[in-house]
Amino acid sequence: MPATLERKFKNPCWYKDGKLICVPYYQILGVSKCGTTDLYHRLSQHPQVFKAANKGPHWWDECAYGKPCAPVPPDGDFASYTRLFDDAARSIETQDPNGITGEASSNTYTAAMGVYLRGASWGRNTNVTMPQLLWEASPWLRSIIIFRDPVERYTSAFYYYRHNKGNNQELHATAVRDIESWHRCVASHGTPWCVRHYNPQQLVKGMYAEFMDDWLKHFPREQLLILRYEDYTRAQVNHLDALFKFLGLNDLQELPEGKRSSITTMPVRNKNSDKYDKMLPETRKLMQEFYAPFNAKLASILKDDR
Repeated sequence: MPATLERKFKNPCWYKDGKLICVPYYQILGVSKCGTTDLYHRLSQHPQVFKAANKGPHWWDECAYGKPCAPVPPDGDFASYTRLFDDAARSIETQDPNGITGEASSNTYTAAMGVYLRGASWGRNTNVTMPQLLWEASPWLRSIIIFRDPVERYTSAFYYYRHNKGNNQELHATAVRDIESWHRCVASHGTPWCVRHYNPQQLVKGMYAEFMDDWLKHFPREQLLILRYEDYTRAQVNHLDALFKFLGLNDLQELPEGKRSSITTMPVRNKNSDKYDKMLPETRKLMQEFYAPFNAKLASILKDDR
């Protein structure tokens, strides 16, 4: 990163060898299977928002330092990451100095414990976390987090990674196995270790509270917009206006009718719940009871009992 940024642009950008380079003003941090794709594509329709070449490059949370990384070609390094925003940089430079760009790598929120930390940190305790790293690199960052009932999130992930195949009996067996694995892990290593090592991964990703403290420790609360998926789907316009205000963009009513319509009427992205088997009552009971203490902890942290 340069010592100073170009002040004439709202988005963090700088010139290098005559070329404008930009990095995200905002990130949708997650959580995966909570509506991040839909939210990103609606946001990207806003005339003051310029898209990256890759919606979710997962550079911060998955690209190991010094190694090629497929979503961030060619080398997976910082220069490769900034090139994802080249088109956005040109638009900011030539069309709108108040325009912004960003990305939506939906595992970043749950990488808060520093799972990769730009290197192979699985087996060592570096005491550095993803929020700390992002704060050091981009203290201006405005981050959006969208949560969903963790039981529904787990179910969505189950079918998604099976390409919408599988059935409710398999879902139940997987949930039982994952919960048993979690309890064994905690008994052997303790909660922080099991969260850090995603053991088991999709179950852990619904433990939102286990990651929240560290984001709040490093970023001011006003730089984090926290949404609930169920509210977003029921009152989408209100939530989009809240998002646009958070990012300092014109609200929906200020946009031309055609653009406003394209944002609010576009088909829901990445939704497949109508293809799933109906969850068995015993599965729902099992998972609701498992997640109840984590939900209560999150409500306490955020002082919001939704």
